[in-house]
Amino acid sequence: MNKRFTAILLSLIMTLTLVMPALADEAEIPVVPDEISVDASVNSVTTAGQDAFQGYVQQNSADQKTSNSGIAGALGDFYRAVSDGEVSEDVVSALNDLTSEEMKEKKAVVDSYENLGIARPDGYLNVREKASTKGKIIGKMVRNAACEIIGEDGDWYQIKSGSVKGYVSKQYIVTGEEAKEIALDYVALRLIVTTKSNLNVRKSPSTDAKVVDKIATNERYPVEEDLGDWIKIHVGINEDGEDIYGYVSAEYTDVRYCLREAVEFTPVDAKTKLRQDICNYALRFLGNRYVFGGTSLTKGTDCSGFTMGVYGHFGIKLPHSAASQAGYGKRVSSSQMQPGDLIFFTYGSGRICHVGIYIGNGKMIHAANSKLGIIISRWNSSSPARIISLVD
Repeated sequence: MNKRFTAILLSLIMTLTLVMPALADEAEIPVVPDEISVDASVNSVTTAGQDAFQGYVQQNSADQKTSNSGIAGALGDFYRAVSDGEVSEDVVSALNDLTSEEMKEKKAVVDSYENLGIARPDGYLNVREKASTKGKIIGKMVRNAACEIIGEDGDWYQIKSGSVKGYVSKQYIVTGEEAKEIALDYVALRLIVTTKSNLNVRKSPSTDAKVVDKIATNERYPVEEDLGDWIKIHVGINEDGEDIYGYVSAEYTDVRYCLREAVEFTPVDAKTKLRQDICNYALRFLGNRYVFGGTSLTKGTDCSGFTMGVYGHFGIKLPHSAASQAGYGKRVSSSQMQPGDLIFFTYGSGRICHVGIYIGNGKMIHAANSKLGIIISRWNSSSPARIISLVD
């Protein structure tokens, strides 16, 4: 099979199955394998095609959305190949079955909302306690997060999104059929922790394996692979840009297709204006892209690029490396930690490879990975290796 057709087939597979949440998130365009048998199992072809699909989208769309013409071209080439006998009928049939089942599950998620709303701000959307810009902030929604609209108050919708119930400005919420169309593109298979406390992530699928991380209850994590009794998830990225994976027991999780929803967050008053300003500035970039090696707070950054950019805005210079940044400032304990401090993690790798900014109320903001981007999460879901204070 020629390389061009392999790329077309793989990109088509992923287009048909609507695997869309992480389009064009990678820093580099992956290389399509030289040879993949289309007579192999559909799951194998689909898995092998994920990187090729992301590359196809990047090459064909500057705004990270697959153009209609690109899809139409891939469909045309695919069906011409089918009619010429280059693709077996068994594979075509299996693809149809796969598409049908996955589409049913994704559509069921969208249909589970009685009055669906999709957040479409440029960055993030505040959820407030009252229908006013003076209302207390109780949560935040990143772009394409979903909510149930349960009421209206002038220019505000009353919504429920995850565990957050409050008000959002109508101008940033898409509803009706347009919301459903957007939502289908962002429904993804995610793992939700169901335990009351944090759940161990292990190096291999065994209770005897080393604990490399902990993940927090009710938060949602992208699924890499479902092994039955164990779920493989993406833990982080090391200093060399290599992915770190871990395994959690399926017994304590719920794995299902779902949409991203609001995260609980209420700003705190820091002890100094500088600390407050650092946190507020970092929050401006919530929802932006993760790019390994990147340093742009708007176009894409990795974890240390994010902290370097935020602190650099206030004249505090840091190197572009989490391990190096950990050597700056004054080391403090978790009981001494204040908003604006840096929190470092090893993810069981033996060396510091991740950093985030503490923003109060048990939360940190950080550039997590290419699937999640810049997010707010609980700082103590993982065990920090070091906490550093850079300001008084």
